Parts: sequence; structure tokens; C-alpha cells
Amino acid sequence: MRKKKFLCVGIIISIICVFAGQRAEAAMLRIDKPKVRLSIAPGSTKTGSISVENVSDAPVEVKAYLEDWYYLPPFDGTKEFKPARSFALSCASWVTFVPAEFTIAAYGRQSVNFTVTVPKDAKGGHYAVMFLESPMGTQKQAEGVVVNVVGRIGVLFYIEPEGTINKLCTLSNLSVGRPAVESPFGISADFLNGGNVDITAKATYYIMDAQGIVYARGEFNDLFTLPGDKGRFYSEWKENIPQGKYDIVLTLELGDRDSLVREAMLTVDASGEISYIGDLK
Repeated sequence: MRKKKFLCVGIIISIICVFAGQRAEAAMLRIDKPKVRLSIAPGSTKTGSISVENVSDAPVEVKAYLEDWYYLPPFDGTKEFKPARSFALSCASWVTFVPAEFTIAAYGRQSVNFTVTVPKDAKGGHYAVMFLESPMGTQKQAEGVVVNVVGRIGVLFYIEPEGTINKLCTLSNLSVGRPAVESPFGISADFLNGGNVDITAKATYYIMDAQGIVYARGEFNDLFTLPGDKGRFYSEWKENIPQGKYDIVLTLELGDRDSLVREAMLTVDASGEISYIGDLK
């Protein structure tokens, strides 16, 4: 939840409930698609629709509007929303829709029809969110405070001009070690989205000796990035690794069946500590 505005009627506070991600529901409204991802040739247009359902037993007034969004560090999927056209990668100006305001009968449905027109010179991924906002009534609290509650859900737009997409990423600064003997091994690496389209990266690792025996394996945190974003993968391994030389292999799944595999050499000394870490290749 976040505060949206203040009105002077006694004390009235409007509160916005934001559900713009995997959860496609806010109070009295439900939508059929929380994300719209389209590949459109520059200079061309595509259309579509979003079905909005009123799951309550009373009519609901709805207002639709566009804003921009981007991911916030540490790039775990948390988003920041800004007014439309305030972000360099915004596609809010490419999207038109009807109707902008409507009333849905109890348990009824309404389609919002949209058109996306990509400029002829557009390159790389562009992004926006369509919010569908509805009042949820008022709540009177102590000391005369009246709270106006407004709910909204968002449909995220990912628009990719055909023939211009470059998915590129790099891994660097591999680190493997532990701060104390009894601590788990910390395994981390920096991730940079160096392309021109969003990347959701899921990563795993394993540590293997020359005979192919795996001594450690695990998963990293997922990273959600837009072009230029830099995040950090991190994982832990709690077991000891015997003295010897190993390869550590990192595998990134980047969506659309794209993947990236990088490996480096490790040496574990007699005390069980990492004495050498090679570069990722």
C-alpha cells in the first residue's frame, strides 16, 4: 500500500493498493492477464484486450490510466512506478485504449481494448503499466479520521520492436569464500544486463573435481533487470569441500530458451579455505 493524496474533509486519507505483478487481483477487481508481451515490427500496430471482472455483489466504477515502471535494487522483482513518459524506456505513448472510465455491474465483466503502435525508429524493449483503479469505500477510524480506500491492479506492458532486440549479459567478480571456519561458503557474482531488453535471470552452480564428482551445488537468487541494471547473484554452501582443485560452473537461464554458462577454477587448501579463484570464462 502507499499514500496517494490528502483531502480536507475532517481528515481524509486516500490509500492505493497496488497489485502489479503475478497477483492479478485487487479488492473487487480481477483481470485475465497481468502481463502483455508483444513483438511488433517498427512502424506497425497490434491490438488486444484485457478482461476486467467485478468479483463483488455491487457495481464498481473503474478508471484506467498508464504509468511507467522500472525495477529497484537489489532487482528481486520490486518495482517503482512513475508518471507516464518519465522513463527513457517508456512505451506509454505507444499505447491507446478504450474505455478509460466505466462501470462494471455486480459479478460482471468489461473488456478494455488497447492498441500498440511502435514508432518506425524504435529499438529495444520498452515498458509501461496500465492501472485499473476502483474505489473500495471509506473506513472511519479514531479521532475523526476518515480513510478513503482505493484499489488498483496493473497490467505490465513489455513491447519489443522486431529485429532490434539484443539480449546480452555478463558475469563478473566471482567470489567464493567464508568469513570464518564455521561459516558457510558464500558464492556470488555480479550480473550486468548489457543488452537492450529486459532479462529475468535464474541461476544455478555446481563445484566439480577433475573426475566429474560434484561436491557442491545450489541455486542463486533470481534477478529481474531492465537494460543497464546490475545485480548480484548470491548463494551459500554449508558443507566442507575437501582439499583439491575444482571447476565451478554457473548456468544462467535467461528466458525464451536462452542460457549462459560460465566456469572458473577453484583451489581448496588443507585448511578447507579457498586459496585460488580463477576468472569466469
